[in-house]
Amino acid sequence: MQELVFEAAHYMLPVLAVAVLILCFSALFKRRPASLGRARLINTVNADVFPLISRETSIGRHKNCDIILNYPTVSRIHAVIICAKDGWYITGIRSDTPVIVNGNPVEKKSLLKTGDKITLGSINLIFENKQG
Repeated sequence: MQELVFEAAHYMLPVLAVAVLILCFSALFKRRPASLGRARLINTVNADVFPLISRETSIGRHKNCDIILNYPTVSRIHAVIICAKDGWYITGIRSDTPVIVNGNPVEKKSLLKTGDKITLGSINLIFENKQG
């Protein structure tokens, strides 16, 4: 009996490993989830459009940010935009470089709506979401 269990495990583990690899690769190559909608940021200075295709999007001057704004008044990592079940939120990373939404400084996080004006340093971005 013990030999039969060992033999079954001997053949099942490689099959399970291949199944896990297939799931990993399929997740890697999937497009953005439909629930993200068609949210984007528009730079009012030069009309650059930045689609929000991830659940978390970092904004700043640093080359590792998802959205790079190469302006001296923008911090290296200035803000993060997060997609939650109830909408899109923006939060600042450092207190000495505030994030301002519609003229109001963001304390912890702020729910974004289409048409909101986001100010990072001296740069203005407009938030747009076709689904909300």
